[in-house]
Amino acid sequence: MVQPFAVYRDAMKAAWGEDWWLAWPLLQRVAVGDVLQNSRGSVRPAGTLAERRIDHDVTAPEARGEFVYDAGGGIDLRFKAAGTTDPLFAALAEADAGALLRFGRQTGAFVAYRGLTETSVPDTRQLAVHLIGRYWQGRWDQDLLAVTQAVRADAAAVLVTSGADAAVELRLAASVGAGPVQLLDLAGGAEVAGSRHLGFQWIGDAVTPLYRVVRLRRQWLGGVREEFGPVQPGRGLDGEPVPEVLLEQAFDDPSAVLEFPSRPEGDPSASGGEPAGETP
Repeated sequence: MVQPFAVYRDAMKAAWGEDWWLAWPLLQRVAVGDVLQNSRGSVRPAGTLAERRIDHDVTAPEARGEFVYDAGGGIDLRFKAAGTTDPLFAALAEADAGALLRFGRQTGAFVAYRGLTETSVPDTRQLAVHLIGRYWQGRWDQDLLAVTQAVRADAAAVLVTSGADAAVELRLAASVGAGPVQLLDLAGGAEVAGSRHLGFQWIGDAVTPLYRVVRLRRQWLGGVREEFGPVQPGRGLDGEPVPEVLLEQAFDDPSAVLEFPSRPEGDPSASGGEPAGETP
């Protein structure tokens, strides 16, 4: 049985890499400054950095362009103009403008994101210092993740097949306009009129499909425990400051303290879902 998330994950991984995490379902909102807890591959919300009194700056949204993935080139696409007929279209009326996507492979995905913008934490040194301090006090552990980058899309279309010979008819919105229609116009500008062997469909506005997280580096934590012993709740609150050598490590090379973990491979919706705060 085809798992829609696995197909979508593989399509996105090929374009964005393994250290970008995927919000799933797509309606979830993930924002820079969210805190997540990853316990045995189950990722859940754990508040925000602000709620934990961890100061951090956030950059202004930076344009990242558009993104289209068409099943690795395995989609046969046909457009229909309003006021015309086409025997290949069964669900659209003559007055409708639309598109027919036929997937040539048993598993495939069509993904379009329009109006991508990215926000991020610009100063990882400052964040590393704060996380070291919370860890020293027993208020941050190795399972906690901080969202440091998030990519938002103004509009999206995600279609995933559930078997061979899949096809979908899309009715184009009037806002698409009278000019030549492109694949990117399907993001937020269409609705499903009919389909076969389609395992997942989502077309809409304002999603946060991608984000990156950091955590305290496991190897670094092992060295701290070996040299200073296990963390005890409350340590650092009664006059025992964070060792200067640990803070120097964060300032000299934040990557020695922080790491960008790869996301769990399983379907997040099967284990409670990946979390979300509100997108700013």
